[in-house]
Amino acid sequence: MKKAMFTFAQGGKQHRTYLLIAWGLFLLFVLVLPHLLGDRYYLVSRLNRALFMAVAILGMNLVIGYSGLIALGHSAFIGIGAFTTASLVQDEGWDYWMTIPVSMLLTFFVGVLLGIPALRIKGLYLALVTVAFASVFPSLAKMHLWGIDKRTGGVNGKKIDERVAAPEWLQGIIGIGNTPDEQAVYRYYIIAILSGLAWLLTRNLIKSRSGRAIIAIRDNETGAAVSGINLPLYKVLTFGVSASLGGLAGVMWSMDRAFAAEQDFTFVLAIDLLVGLVIGGVATLQGGLIGALVVVFVRELTKGLQIPLGFTTIDGAGPLSQAIFGVILILVTFFAPGGLASLTRKIKAKVIQVVPQPPPEALVARDAAMA
Repeated sequence: MKKAMFTFAQGGKQHRTYLLIAWGLFLLFVLVLPHLLGDRYYLVSRLNRALFMAVAILGMNLVIGYSGLIALGHSAFIGIGAFTTASLVQDEGWDYWMTIPVSMLLTFFVGVLLGIPALRIKGLYLALVTVAFASVFPSLAKMHLWGIDKRTGGVNGKKIDERVAAPEWLQGIIGIGNTPDEQAVYRYYIIAILSGLAWLLTRNLIKSRSGRAIIAIRDNETGAAVSGINLPLYKVLTFGVSASLGGLAGVMWSMDRAFAAEQDFTFVLAIDLLVGLVIGGVATLQGGLIGALVVVFVRELTKGLQIPLGFTTIDGAGPLSQAIFGVILILVTFFAPGGLASLTRKIKAKVIQVVPQPPPEALVARDAAMA
């Protein structure tokens, strides 16, 4: 194995400095990114879409990647969060921030109910249950029963008159103002902060005792049960937490678009989330963001693609756009079967290597031997 260019002891001074510089550069990039885009309003809206898709993929990854179960209904959870936010803001006069805990709590309970079948069935049969839920959700959103169509707007969708806008004291800072472009940038910062908090909470969950229990269920369900892990509790709660992240993505959807319609949350969106999960990397925390960026922006790139073949020209904006997108995804999965996150880790390992710091006892023994 080749030695990396830089080697740091885990937890050492150099390692901490490296992490500080790396995170500082990343945050700086996040801060200036919307100002580097050309058509700011359109591209920033695409960037916002990638961010709330990344949060939904993060929730899907919690079930599929870390617990080993199958859940393909996160398009419906996004829809529940989006419609809940739209209804509470438009009909009840709530503030957007007030809808976050309500939307996440509602989708948590829906996820718990959907996770109950996971106690009895698994594999493709569990996948069918979640697929059915995602497929039927657009029809449920138009139901007249209990006044659901009034809350969701029915076939016309739900428009929110109030937009997320920067307060006066913040205008003029880092390019934020009253123009549509500047307000889009402000929404980007809000959505980026919410995405970062979702990532941080998920990371802490995975590294906690509960996270280790979830991973143990994935690796060896029988061994986890013998070790005293409550399988039904952790399976159902994993579905609930995963769904709540989808609900948060729905809140972000309404914040950015101020509009929610049932045709936005079809099973096609669920497939896009699954594609983003596979492309980004299953059971990786950073894979959700990478996969969402690929799904959103690769399609944008294919729209302007023109490939002359002599007898015809493949037009990215025409009917072959999906085929071009599919070929690109196949190439990515072929050269990076573990997802782009695993590919970035391999590249990083050739440049930077972090080795465990030896315990103090080993250092004492080494010093004694050298003496």
